[in-house]
Amino acid sequence: MRSALPSLAGIGVPSAVPDSAPEPSRQRRLGFYFEDLVAELLQDGVDDLHRNMQCRTEGRTLGEFDFVYRHLGRWHHLEAAVKFYLCVGDGSELEHFVGPGLRDRLDIKWQRLQQHQLLLSQSPAGQQQLAEIGADNPAIELLMPGYLFYHSTAGDIATGIPRRLHPEISPGHLRGFWCTLAEFQSRSPAPAEGFSILPKLSWLSPARLDPAEVLDLPSLLDRLAHQAGPLLVSLLRPSGSGDDWVEHSRGFVVPDSWPERARAAADL
Repeated sequence: MRSALPSLAGIGVPSAVPDSAPEPSRQRRLGFYFEDLVAELLQDGVDDLHRNMQCRTEGRTLGEFDFVYRHLGRWHHLEAAVKFYLCVGDGSELEHFVGPGLRDRLDIKWQRLQQHQLLLSQSPAGQQQLAEIGADNPAIELLMPGYLFYHSTAGDIATGIPRRLHPEISPGHLRGFWCTLAEFQSRSPAPAEGFSILPKLSWLSPARLDPAEVLDLPSLLDRLAHQAGPLLVSLLRPSGSGDDWVEHSRGFVVPDSWPERARAAADL
């Protein structure tokens, strides 16, 4: 999104995942894992860091500050979220972007961020909570990376990019494709192409796999044929050294009935 921080380098820390980053766990949600990574990047670059501060008044929880930190003498309130949405319209409206499970939509998330989470520090209860740690008038920041996926019958993102996008979406956002199982089955594989179905906690970065972990097309199609919902597939090629395979594209392969339900979820 346009109002997201372009890089964590802007707050004095590297934008790469540190060597000490926490290992993912099957029991953890992707959003919590992403917040752990952000915390790892922040902790060595700021003077004072507070995480997941509850904002309460009269026994009620109004919300939570993801991060409150002090850097170079200035306090900051940072909200962090990572999102993956599939575009089922022309991309001109935020409601055209839906989550793969159809329980989430970009316009709803954006409205929640803009009208509630990012305004916590300006509410009386939020200001009282911040005063307890000496955080006065913090700068408000949003970090919202992720991927947007566009429909392509060929599994090639270049054929699915919309001509126009909602102005709040950065033209430089990360992107992939989505297609139905029938569309994916009909595509022509590229030479020396391999595949992997990415578990959710591996969605954050391009895949790099040992050759023994790479699926060939028949094996992939066999797994996709038994899918109950959208699966994120990484398309891989051998690296220059040949020691491993690296991702060159990614996309969601969805059940053939998914697009109709997705358009209904997007009110199209």
